[in-house]
Amino acid sequence: MASYTFKSQDDLAAFNLFSEQNGGSVYQTSYWADVKNAWKPSFYMGYGENGPVLCALCLERDVKVGKVWYIPDGFVCDYTNAALISAFAAYLKKEMKKNGIIAAVLDPLITEKIDRTPCDTAALDVLLQCGFVQTADKNEYIVQPNVTIETSLAGETPDSLLKKCDKGVRHGLKAAADGALLCETYDHITIEEHPEKLDEFFSVMTETSDRVSFIQRDKAYYKNMVTALQGKAVMDLIYCDNAQRAEQCRQARETAERCTAALAAEGMSKKEIAALKKELETAQNFISRSEKADNELQALYGDAVPERICLGAAITSRFGKTAICLYGGTRNILRNTFRPTHFMNWHRLLVSMENGIENHDLGRITGDPYDENNPLAGLCKYKLSYGGNVKEFVGDLYLINDPIRFRLFTQLLPKVKKIKNTVLKKTIKSATVSNSTK
Repeated sequence: MASYTFKSQDDLAAFNLFSEQNGGSVYQTSYWADVKNAWKPSFYMGYGENGPVLCALCLERDVKVGKVWYIPDGFVCDYTNAALISAFAAYLKKEMKKNGIIAAVLDPLITEKIDRTPCDTAALDVLLQCGFVQTADKNEYIVQPNVTIETSLAGETPDSLLKKCDKGVRHGLKAAADGALLCETYDHITIEEHPEKLDEFFSVMTETSDRVSFIQRDKAYYKNMVTALQGKAVMDLIYCDNAQRAEQCRQARETAERCTAALAAEGMSKKEIAALKKELETAQNFISRSEKADNELQALYGDAVPERICLGAAITSRFGKTAICLYGGTRNILRNTFRPTHFMNWHRLLVSMENGIENHDLGRITGDPYDENNPLAGLCKYKLSYGGNVKEFVGDLYLINDPIRFRLFTQLLPKVKKIKNTVLKKTIKSATVSNSTK
């Protein structure tokens, strides 16, 4: 019978490398521990006869009734290896008692369903047999919901993926991909060199928060996320360059005049006529959108229209074979005219494809993704429009050391979350108003 040893890991480079090479997510790294700097991290690795077989990041937090460990996305290991899981569960229990931890909470990346089709959950059975307890109601999650929308990029090309996208995405990309928009990307190094870009990112996210009522983070959190992830995440900013757009509009008018004159001539083939009509239509569509944009911008800015306007912002992590859309938002202005959200998310997908990413996670969803009455039903449909699938994980699992205090924690959690979110929203709103008056 195989034997395993476990120990606290100080070599974080080795820890991260094992996670990356064995299907781990960025949440299962020391980089994420640096993002969640309000939590105390512990890093554990397991070893078999031939080397490392497991890694686990445990984030510790005092929850008033005691200390809890959160293990983001669970362990990186072969979950079907019952001997390994049993041995690690026993080791964790000892570590929890030693450190006064009332329970460990994990949300392992074990898929239960894809588009309602059940998946093999033998790994879940192993965890349950080894003493882990499954939450009774998946909607009562502790850290994050168990449903995500994910686009598979394995074996795809830009053309093949575009064919899988909804018609609305393809239409939006036509409006966005004619040169009116451009993307600037900043990593952990360049964001330090251009702090003003963080201001633009925060402005976009604040406007998005006001529109869709999600809880806005403070500016320092976003910066820390990009810097702590050490190149495993980037910040994209989508701009409309009005000077460039004006030049393109001038060229489009010249094209329209040339095509109109050419179509009036005789002796052309049907193929030549069709090509001219298509070129004319493209030019006219750009002129129409540009004129509409001018009207929107003048209504908002009057005669002081900025030369460049940041319309969209996003933070995306890429680690191993998985990309995760951590944050994203758009301003209200020009949202329907130039579709910056389509431009931004298609850009993210293409960059993921170029980096060999196989799974592009568009983000977790609360509630039933198939329920039309779900307040996030529209968001679900939007994310699915990029050739996505609904992936349901098995949800929270607990390894409990102190049942009474852990029960108190789970009873208090909804109230604590409500108070925390209310305070955070008021704080961010107050800070935003204060900054806008300076």
